[in-house]
Amino acid sequence: RRHTGTPFMGYAGATYILQEFCNGLFDALFNILPISTDLDRAPATLARLEESLRWERGAEAELNARVAHFPVLTRISATKTLRDRVEYFARERGETTITPALFEQATKSQKEALAHE
Repeated sequence: RRHTGTPFMGYAGATYILQEFCNGLFDALFNILPISTDLDRAPATLARLEESLRWERGAEAELNARVAHFPVLTRISATKTLRDRVEYFARERGETTITPALFEQATKSQKEALAHE
């Protein structure tokens, strides 16, 4: 730190505030860098190579019911993740429409797969 005190007026005050801001950024940077390899282990976001499949109203209602308990800020992400997984499941089976029964099969198979991991 190069400032000559902690007054928040004039050049010394501006220097103090700027240096505190920079110190906070460096602290954040050096706290994140050591864990970056752990963050890189997270699964990649799926790219949309195909168009979305058609969803029947009942399946769409099931999807909305499943994500309704998520906090508002994470609901969009949870909906996208679940929608992508169900559509992937349907494409593997050659389906073109997501029905409530197919939605139930997809989510059930995912729960079983997670239970075995």
